[in-house]
Amino acid sequence: MNHYFLRSLIRETLLTEEVYGAQAVVYHGTQADPRKLISALLNDEFAPGRGAGSTYGKGLYTVYDLNESQTERGGYGLHIIKLKLNLYGYIIFDPDVALKVYKAPLSIVEQAQEVGLDEELVEKMRSVKIDRSSFTSDAARFASNFLRGRVKGIVYTGAGDGRCAVVYDPATAVPIAWKNVRDRSWTPVDRASIKPALRRSASGDWEEEKYETDSFKVLARLEKLPVDQRFVKGDLNLANSSITSLPEGLRVGGDLNLSNTHITSLPPGLQVLGDLDLSASSIESIPADLQVSGTLDLADTSITSLPAGFRVGGSLSLYGTRIASLPPGLRVGGSLDLQDTSITSLPADIQVGGGLGLAGARITSLPAGLRVGGDLSLYGARITSLPAGMEVGGDLILTNTRITSLPAGLRVGGDLILTNTRITSLPADLMVEKSISDFDGNWSLVPSRLRSKIK
Repeated sequence: MNHYFLRSLIRETLLTEEVYGAQAVVYHGTQADPRKLISALLNDEFAPGRGAGSTYGKGLYTVYDLNESQTERGGYGLHIIKLKLNLYGYIIFDPDVALKVYKAPLSIVEQAQEVGLDEELVEKMRSVKIDRSSFTSDAARFASNFLRGRVKGIVYTGAGDGRCAVVYDPATAVPIAWKNVRDRSWTPVDRASIKPALRRSASGDWEEEKYETDSFKVLARLEKLPVDQRFVKGDLNLANSSITSLPEGLRVGGDLNLSNTHITSLPPGLQVLGDLDLSASSIESIPADLQVSGTLDLADTSITSLPAGFRVGGSLSLYGTRIASLPPGLRVGGSLDLQDTSITSLPADIQVGGGLGLAGARITSLPAGLRVGGDLSLYGARITSLPAGMEVGGDLILTNTRITSLPAGLRVGGDLILTNTRITSLPADLMVEKSISDFDGNWSLVPSRLRSKIK
């Protein structure tokens, strides 16, 4: 590459808000932490479409003109990220923009041929009609049904947001600044950190296999790569398939769905940045180095144990499994579902960031000092007492339990629900943030400072 050209790109932190050549400055509104999103983009680890709209397919939705737009007003999130795009490899439905990018008045069919799309897609492009007297968003929406994930992105003009670019390939986008919608000034991204991203964006390399959407073809391609390069940016859906194994070192930027498959084990080094669904599969064991940032669903499997110190970023479902005990050091960022399991006790150092579901479980006691970030439902549970100093961030539901009294130091961040219980009095130091309900009329036994909580 021309190093002078690259250096000039790096120097241009604040760029003209228009398309110039193959380069453009655009804006993306988001609710996500801008620092984390920028880091993912710079490290080429961003998975498009997680939680976003999908009118034109999974992608990074951006606008050219920020002034008085929905993006500027916070309609798409409280944060705005300013990005530079390399539009070569995009299908551009606006002729004036296509002329700037491709240096010739290429039609969308000619653009498809220019960037190397296969003949089947080129033929489909011939059926797309652009009404030059109207917005190009209608044509773009129709074409996106077969272009999404097959090209680097699309450019069009819509009635609501004006000129837009949907980025299917985040490697073409370089974040250069960000701000809160209430701020006037931008926080620039460190110049040194954007150099690799600029190099990727400016090169304009076309990697057709990169946009493959068939999961089995994706795996076949990955198996040919070195272990440290086996990364899938988006989702990998293998549910209800005949898959029996995965390649070593696999990293998935989105969700990995292995539900109802015959897979019995997972490879070393597996990382899933989204959710991992193994429900109703033949999985028999979980590797100690498995990393799941989202939810891990093991419902209705034959799993009998988890590794010591196991961590899940989101929720963990063990509903209906054969697991009989939980390992020491278990950390669950979201909710933990233990319904209809054979588990009889919880480890003393367990941490649950969300709710804890124990309905139908065989647990008879809870560890001292237990803290649950969300709701704790003991509906129909065999537990007869609660530990002193227990803290529940959400609701504490004691409907149809065998519990006869509440412990000292109990803290409830939501509602305390006591329907059909054997409890006859409440401790003087009980703390309930919201309400107390269905205490069978024994309201005289509620501490006076909590009388206002009665519902």
